[in-house]
Amino acid sequence: MSELPFEPATSMQPIEPLLDEEGAAFDRMVLTSILEKCLVERDQFGGRLADRVGIAGTRLAILLMLNVPGHPLLAPEDYEASPEPEEQGWVRDLLLRNVATDLEITPWLAEIIARRAMQANHLWEDLGLPNRDALNKLMWRHFTALFEANQGRMRWKRFFYRALCEEEGLSHCTSPTCADCEDVERCFEPDSVEAQIARSKRTQG
Repeated sequence: MSELPFEPATSMQPIEPLLDEEGAAFDRMVLTSILEKCLVERDQFGGRLADRVGIAGTRLAILLMLNVPGHPLLAPEDYEASPEPEEQGWVRDLLLRNVATDLEITPWLAEIIARRAMQANHLWEDLGLPNRDALNKLMWRHFTALFEANQGRMRWKRFFYRALCEEEGLSHCTSPTCADCEDVERCFEPDSVEAQIARSKRTQG
């Protein structure tokens, strides 16, 4: 089986589920990447680890023990989390409404992804993942409905907010179509069909 459940250069398509062993190995890779990223940030910028991960207390201790067993000794306050921003809660609840598995780790991942979505970089970068394809695979595995809804390969942070707006019957975008939007590359990957159409239309105009 190939590393990814779809070809990165094409539209994302649903495929057969990963075997349990493969899925568990992928989840461990994801969790290790996230935790190591957050540990580095804590060392560089300070603050509590729980605030960076989005998981606190015993659950954070379990994640560290299973996925980063050699991590440095942490202070007790590293396991304590500050109150979450309202915006983070919106994203978390969106993910929880679209859980695709009965795995215990899936709702934990919803909390972690929501927290890391508050960071400034691309979501896959702030999760410590090797590339965006790994994030696509994560979304496909644990939040399949959202993965399938994002057939245009919109950047995931942007997609979350569009989905939240659509749930409320609102639109966050003032352009009539993506092709008419000057900011289309803030939503879509540069090589996506939408971005290419927008660039072509602007050139012709």
